[in-house]
Amino acid sequence: MEDQHAQVCQIKSEKIEQMKAHYIQDAKNRLPQYFSPEKRMSTSQSSIEQLQQNGLPKEIFWKMVEYNVSAKEGLSLSKLDEISEYIDFLASEYVVYHERVKRDYVGEELAQQIQELETIFRRCFERMAAVYTRSVGKFFERNDIPNESQVMQKSIAELFLRKVHQYNEFIQMEPDYAEIQGTNEEWLLRDSYFMGDVLRLMVSKLYTQCTIMPADLYSEADLRVAATIYQSAQKWLISQKSTAVSEEQLGIELGLFAIKFQVALTKEDLSLHFKEKLATIFDSFYAYKIEDLNQRHKEAQEHLYNREQARYAPLDEEVVRYWTRTMCETLDHKGISAIFEEVIPYAFEEFKKKVQQGSKLERYQKNNEWDHFYAGSEQVNYRQSAAFTYKLRLNDWHYCLDKMNMDSNWYYLK
Repeated sequence: MEDQHAQVCQIKSEKIEQMKAHYIQDAKNRLPQYFSPEKRMSTSQSSIEQLQQNGLPKEIFWKMVEYNVSAKEGLSLSKLDEISEYIDFLASEYVVYHERVKRDYVGEELAQQIQELETIFRRCFERMAAVYTRSVGKFFERNDIPNESQVMQKSIAELFLRKVHQYNEFIQMEPDYAEIQGTNEEWLLRDSYFMGDVLRLMVSKLYTQCTIMPADLYSEADLRVAATIYQSAQKWLISQKSTAVSEEQLGIELGLFAIKFQVALTKEDLSLHFKEKLATIFDSFYAYKIEDLNQRHKEAQEHLYNREQARYAPLDEEVVRYWTRTMCETLDHKGISAIFEEVIPYAFEEFKKKVQQGSKLERYQKNNEWDHFYAGSEQVNYRQSAAFTYKLRLNDWHYCLDKMNMDSNWYYLK
């Protein structure tokens, strides 16, 4: 046990020394001006030795703190699946700044600084939570899980508070966690980027942390998976409005969406109440998608100036359901390889048969998205397009597995 503790301490010191060296070299590169997280601090004609002797100014430019926390590290729609990382970042920075003002201020000045701190971080938290609940929360509510935005809001708030508590406890146990007090690097105490980076390193990387949440709230894993599912629906299916989508394509698209739910249900760290919601969400979304595309076909048929009404017709839902069900069953019995090597190519061949038979429907013409499914897909970047191609769907599958922290056996490796 002592050997193990000594090994952990050695790893910790090595990591901190690496981080110190990085920040000190960065300071040398920036002198005679040094950029802190809060503001551009002018240290005209200063050397690194003078910086060590005089330290950084104690003033905190709170507007820049808010900008950095909200803009540089703020949650965005494209990063909803990183919600737990952003909660962790915000909690750790809050603790770092709280410790800093307690060191540098007393009396009424301290009270004023604490008030600034609370105001800034409350606004940052509210913005972060709003981005998540207005997208992921509303998606769940539209799919038959009522009042879920409120549950997610409470979950994010509770997780933030528990993270703050964890970081506070850690600092009480190891007040000199950055190993700089009484050294030439003590000036880094006021560099909140450095202090925050070291704090997160100590707590998140070198120590096992498990934030236990109340049974009726979302866990970190729940929040991450919920966001990943929403992003997948938004990117590939909600924004898909074309009347040229064939039953085979839609069945495969919904099948890929379904097997994400399927693998998520195997995660042991998801809460039971969240898993129970997943089936309701998929069934509701599936029905919405069929209804949405059928409504667009109906509008096209009834359009006043449309002379080709025969090109539009309701989807054959049995065909759509067949391919979606086949995807799920194949994953269960044969694994992920059979999805990409057997089911999808088979659906592609069935689509081509209907094109060759001369179907009048718009969705079975040669300009359908299936026509480009394999050709040229290697040149399309996942982040740049939502086109229906083999490469993009394979990349998306692996991307979702990464974000949901799934086991490697779910990956498709040729």
